[in-house]
Amino acid sequence: MGIQIDYSGLRFASKPSEREFRSRFRDGGRLGRWAMLFACLGLVLSRPLIDAALLGTPASLIADWNRWLHWLVLPPALCCACSLLYKPWYPASTPASFALAATGLAYTALLAVALGRVSQDQPLTGLALCPLLFCVLVRARLLAGLLMAVLTLAVGTLTYHAASETFGIREYLVFACLCIIAVVASLSVELTARRAWLARESLMWSASYDDLSGLLNRRAFEDQMDRILRMAVRQQRSLCLLCIDIDHFKRVNDNHGHLAGDEVIRCVGEELRIACQRPLDLAGRMGGEEFLIAFYEVDAAQALVLAERVRHHIRALTVDPGSAEPIRVTASIGAAVGVPTAGTRMRDFMCLADRLLYQAKSEGRDRVVLGPLDAITAQTANPVTNPTEMRA
Repeated sequence: MGIQIDYSGLRFASKPSEREFRSRFRDGGRLGRWAMLFACLGLVLSRPLIDAALLGTPASLIADWNRWLHWLVLPPALCCACSLLYKPWYPASTPASFALAATGLAYTALLAVALGRVSQDQPLTGLALCPLLFCVLVRARLLAGLLMAVLTLAVGTLTYHAASETFGIREYLVFACLCIIAVVASLSVELTARRAWLARESLMWSASYDDLSGLLNRRAFEDQMDRILRMAVRQQRSLCLLCIDIDHFKRVNDNHGHLAGDEVIRCVGEELRIACQRPLDLAGRMGGEEFLIAFYEVDAAQALVLAERVRHHIRALTVDPGSAEPIRVTASIGAAVGVPTAGTRMRDFMCLADRLLYQAKSEGRDRVVLGPLDAITAQTANPVTNPTEMRA
């Protein structure tokens, strides 16, 4: 039992896990996307100053491209800024950042042509900075990084042929190697992020769930039960708590071994997890062979039906120990039900359900004993199994 999100390659096997990872991965690149936005805007909008500094005159060989390049950068920049500011649009920041990087790539290519004509060394290497910055700052996944590297190679090839009289094969090979490094960087960033996310989710799961049964552990159950109890007090809704204990569990361990006992725990945990279908239903393992289930907004009649259903499902279990006859499983259940008040504590529910559980065991096991929450006030459980008596 555990979080089953193993992955092969660059994709988790579980679709919900994959969606959650992609959302977290994008969120981690928010600051870098802002940096990419300002970098591209600064690079393109300050072209006259850059041309003057690198080429010696503002009227460079690529001055004719100034006007349309300025207009070209504004739409993706505006889209990127809006997607970063408005959370529901945030997934669109990836293609917007890609378009921004492509705009910066176009300017760098034009600058490389001009620098090549004035005999500057290795002007193509500047183009490779675009995919590197895109992959690292934006935290682009491998596919986006690969597309940016391919686009950069295509633009670099066109630039190479446009100024072939000054570019050498050595400069082009260095440029191609840098593009490959950008793809590797994108792959490395994504793999590292996936491993970190997987380790974080595994740690969080281990802190809240029992490894054997797959149910909430005691601490997590009590935390969530306390939250639901406060909600029931505010909304004046009925709450039911089942305390479940596997009958003769020590005998199972003594006769069949602890591995068989672990299998019984796992099977019972699976049945209890199936029983909790609604968002506010909780199931947890308190330790050993004892479990708790909380049902929100159920009256006495519904609580008895749910408890009997859980008991019958457990009774229907047949656990094969592998070397002996199948193990038949039964359970005793104490059910505390009622509408909590402002003075009701979670411990009140648990104490009443526990007393009802031990009454079920004293009456012969494999049964449900139901009791009202107001029995706590009277300091007597006085359990009843007919819910009509509770309403009378």
